[in-house]
Amino acid sequence: MASAFNENLEYRTDNWYLCPTDFLPEIREQYHFAKQIKVTDCTLRDGEQQAGVVFTKDDKIEIAKALDRLGVHEIEVGTPASSEADKQAAYEIAHMGMKKAKATALARALKQDIDLVSDLGVWGANISYPIGDLQRKYKLKVEDDAYIDHCLEITAYARSKGLHVNFSPYDTTRCNIPFLLKVMQKLHDSGNVDRIRLVDTVGSATPQAMTYYVKILKDVLQEIPLEVHVHNDFGMAMANSMAALCAGAEVVSTTMNGVGERSGNTPTEEVVLTLQLLYGIDLGVDCSVLKETSELVQRLSGVKLARNKAVVGQNCFAHESGLAVAGMKNMPYTSEAYNPALVGQARRIVLGKKSGKSSIEQVLTKMGFEGFTPEDIAALLAQVKDVSIANKRAVEEDEFAAMAKAHLEK
Repeated sequence: MASAFNENLEYRTDNWYLCPTDFLPEIREQYHFAKQIKVTDCTLRDGEQQAGVVFTKDDKIEIAKALDRLGVHEIEVGTPASSEADKQAAYEIAHMGMKKAKATALARALKQDIDLVSDLGVWGANISYPIGDLQRKYKLKVEDDAYIDHCLEITAYARSKGLHVNFSPYDTTRCNIPFLLKVMQKLHDSGNVDRIRLVDTVGSATPQAMTYYVKILKDVLQEIPLEVHVHNDFGMAMANSMAALCAGAEVVSTTMNGVGERSGNTPTEEVVLTLQLLYGIDLGVDCSVLKETSELVQRLSGVKLARNKAVVGQNCFAHESGLAVAGMKNMPYTSEAYNPALVGQARRIVLGKKSGKSSIEQVLTKMGFEGFTPEDIAALLAQVKDVSIANKRAVEEDEFAAMAKAHLEK
């Protein structure tokens, strides 16, 4: 379980060297974190909603086990009403005895969906009912009073089934604010909901807008926790999620690798590492298995990551620049913010057009080569640059090993 902001967090330790300004009192006093923060991972639901992604029942079970091992607080297992495979996966995940995570499932605002979620034995129902102006006008085609009546009826029904009730009025950030607050007040007064999900469905809010939404919603919801679920259409998902948490939201909805509809969602790996290192909030997540969890989701989803993807990308700790490698020889944090091992990664030196003599020396040492003179080093560097430029790529390890052997045999 997450704790409040750690005032004793240091910007410099054996495992990281961060921006000192982050830790100034005048910066920290701007944070309004909740006393406890939870992560609910929806890779198995919103992640699968990315176009072309299909998870089998076995895929979902394997990912759920990995997420539980990672240490997220909740796992949204899917939408059981959508397929028989989702029903079976939801049932098995709900009953497989997870160590930490609780299973939730998405339900439309229909009694048959609530019945299904209840019968499958999951802990919570995330009731999806759009509130955005466009959604109500063109999709639901219901008047305001009818919308409110249905909200109260369906949440009361879910509560009667003994479920944890998380009401998700999606497209929240494109709703008429007075109407939104009216609905929230009715739900608060009803006592039917355990949580409200603030959803930026098309990712069009700014961090400042998210901060505002959290403030006005918390003023109405009071003791009812607020969850933030953000899409990445403008590349703002991570910033918007952090803004919401800094403003007091208690729960953040994420997906591994940021997979999700259209441009995806807030990445689980980025949220948990950022909270732990930059804000001093330990969620109890085992960051050392982030890389292997990411690789599992890549393999089963078929969605390949950019090599420069933050935290889990293959190039996060890859260094080619000669200046960078030379500096890291004496102090790794000259070119890195934190120890790669913290997230299950490893540092590597890449040989190519931008390499320097220090790169050649360090790779030779790593490979176990000895006896190279300064002239040999210079000749190898020239050869590496020529090969890299000719092929428009880095030099592979086996290629460099062959070059090194050839120089020794001269």
